[in-house]
Amino acid sequence: MTLAPSWLPRQQRRHVDRALRKLLSRAVCSVCGGALRHNSPTASGFDARGTVAVAGECCFDRLTRVFGFGLYSDRKYDFLEASGGGAELPPERIVEAFAAHAKAIAETDKLLADAEQRGGGIRAGTVVTRDYPWKSDDKLWFEQHPKRSHRMRSPFPGEVDELAAQAPPGHVPIIAVRQVEKGFRLRPGLYFSIDLLPVPDDEATAHALFEAAVGGEAVPKDDNALRALAEKYTAHKESSQ
Repeated sequence: MTLAPSWLPRQQRRHVDRALRKLLSRAVCSVCGGALRHNSPTASGFDARGTVAVAGECCFDRLTRVFGFGLYSDRKYDFLEASGGGAELPPERIVEAFAAHAKAIAETDKLLADAEQRGGGIRAGTVVTRDYPWKSDDKLWFEQHPKRSHRMRSPFPGEVDELAAQAPPGHVPIIAVRQVEKGFRLRPGLYFSIDLLPVPDDEATAHALFEAAVGGEAVPKDDNALRALAEKYTAHKESSQ
């Protein structure tokens, strides 16, 4: 998807598009340097010096020419993914679309807040609401294993392709799944040494590796480290019963 306006000359459009992508990845207002707020509007354009800028609400009035608007979010929602078409909307439709998207994000965040807190205070970076093969598979697996809260599995095609592509030598991506409640699951990924495969299929090990995936523990490097981590969460489970 091209971010630069179509009315710019092709060469300048390429330059503006590259600049916009870099600015958006920083998640800050490029005019004042302030952090962009989650679920808040942004404006793209040129500042007084003719420099490409992405402004937060704080600095809309400091852009001399605005050619685009966006809605910043610090996590991804699958229901907001572009559906194609590429047609430019009239101003009134843009306002309506922004309002609808902001409302959907706010309502989804509110719905997830309690479950995320009960899931260990872990905020999901990606929110998946649509039906995908891995969602159906996890749902069925936990129905068949009602005493389990954690699961380790290989990723499905299309689930975390970028994570898989960046796997370091000698490692494979593994998905750690925590079921907080029926219909709500957290799914962070981690890189797992091929020397430790297959992953032991027990609750303590799966719980331990989930904590490693979210940064609560170090990722095991060998069998001894994996056993020690699993034993820690075996004790944790026994003490909480």
